[in-house]
Amino acid sequence: MKRYITIGLTLCYCILLSAQDKKPWPLRVLHSIKTYIDSSAVRGIDPNYIQIPKKPWAVILKYKTNDMDLHSTSTMDHEMMAEKGLYGELNWESAFKPRSEVSIGAWIGYRGYGLGYSYSLHRSEGRNFSIGATGANYGVNLRIRSFNTRDIEAHMWGYDEEGPFNEPFEETETWDDIKVKSAIFDGYYMFNGKRFSYAAAYDQSSIQVRSAGSFMLGLMWFQTSIDYARPLNGLLIQILGGVGRIKLHEGSIGVGYAYNWVPVKNLLINITAMPMLVVYNRTKAYFYESNYDIFLDEGEISPTGKKYVPDDDSWQDDITLEEVSSDTKYGKLSLNIDARASITYNFDRFFLNVYGQVNHWNNKIDNNRIKLTDWYVNASLGFRF
Repeated sequence: MKRYITIGLTLCYCILLSAQDKKPWPLRVLHSIKTYIDSSAVRGIDPNYIQIPKKPWAVILKYKTNDMDLHSTSTMDHEMMAEKGLYGELNWESAFKPRSEVSIGAWIGYRGYGLGYSYSLHRSEGRNFSIGATGANYGVNLRIRSFNTRDIEAHMWGYDEEGPFNEPFEETETWDDIKVKSAIFDGYYMFNGKRFSYAAAYDQSSIQVRSAGSFMLGLMWFQTSIDYARPLNGLLIQILGGVGRIKLHEGSIGVGYAYNWVPVKNLLINITAMPMLVVYNRTKAYFYESNYDIFLDEGEISPTGKKYVPDDDSWQDDITLEEVSSDTKYGKLSLNIDARASITYNFDRFFLNVYGQVNHWNNKIDNNRIKLTDWYVNASLGFRF
């Protein structure tokens, strides 16, 4: 009798398993992913230092200020000028300083795995998209940003047959839009994931209840494209030696330290600093030719002379701009810095957070130097459910 009961129970169990297997495969995949995320969130952590909220979902409203400063210089000394059959020395400098971008957005995720999107509040019509994931020992994040601006200053100085010259070009209101697209991917591994939670400071999918720190290993990929190849930007392109578009690519690795300080219950302050070694550095410049200089007002400086422009705007339709070549350069090993800080206060289901990050790149390729600083500050209000 016991044998038949055992066989019957076994058959019922097999029938239940078969019914579960008949679930649509997307649901089975999602269930497996959910199980993995739930288990990885608590695997190996010390509950005396880190707590996992019972509510796994979170939605976050964000208010963000972002800024980007690109400064580039290029020099043609007398030897380089002589190779072109010219006399003198010529220096170009551009300061690309769009005004700080203010945006609002939202993020939604499950235990630190989520998506975010924000929209610019001013005329640059910027877009920001982010996707990230954090676990007990790791964190990865991808940020993609695009916007338009006209905020750039250019400067040309040196000397020629007529003597020294020094000409700033700051009247950017007559220039066309400059399009900027950039992407930053960073990933981190925490050596003390048992007691230190990176997620507690930067996506609030966990809660740090006691102070702790951790050494960390990080990698970062950065790329940006700055495109001002528009006919009305012909003068700027000529000033900058014919360059109308620039693409920067950098890959770096680093070792740093992060510390979570809990001065009082529910309050968390994080500071993270990581020197980065740039192991891949690629700059590609696209060169253009334009007839913009023949339309300049009398008395304005032109690389090829001074011409007269008609009173109406019909001349703008006759401006030509053509890509003629490109040049790719690879830089040497260099050092950069990745730094960030965060303040978080947890309520029951709500939480408040303010955090900021700054990245700095400084590259020199041949006679060109490029300095880029990218930073942002983000304030957010979150709700767990």
